[in-house]
Parts: sequence; structure tokens; C-alpha cells
Amino acid sequence: MGKEILVKKFNSNLLAESIQSLLKSHGIASTLRVEGGIEFRGALGDSYGADLYVLEKDYERAKKIIENE
Repeated sequence: MGKEILVKKFNSNLLAESIQSLLKSHGIASTLRVEGGIEFRGALGDSYGADLYVLEKDYERAKKIIENE
């Protein structure tokens, strides 16, 4: 497995999950993490932000997809 890098910070978990789903539909795997580096799993409510990470090899493609949203 390659190195993961931060592609975007979100203030809303719901938006982060939506973008994660969009990336998945383009064949890009990603990881959501809440502040403190704890992996984000499930609905913690929208009071937490999330950071979206992708593999380094997918970074440029993911960035373009997110920017076009």
C-alpha cells in the first residue's frame, strides 16, 4: 500500500462522506479521519469535521474531481 496524503479538509462529515462516495465512484479509495488522526467511521454527527486522504498515486486525479464538484 502506498502513502496516504491529505486531499481536503471538511467542516461537515456529511459533505466529506459525499465526496468520498464520489471518489469511490471514480475508482479512488479514500480514508476519512476526524481531528487527532482517529479514523472516521460512521455518522458522528455534523459537529465534527473530517479530513479526506487518498493514496499519493491518486492525489492529482482526486483533486481534479473534487474541484469540479
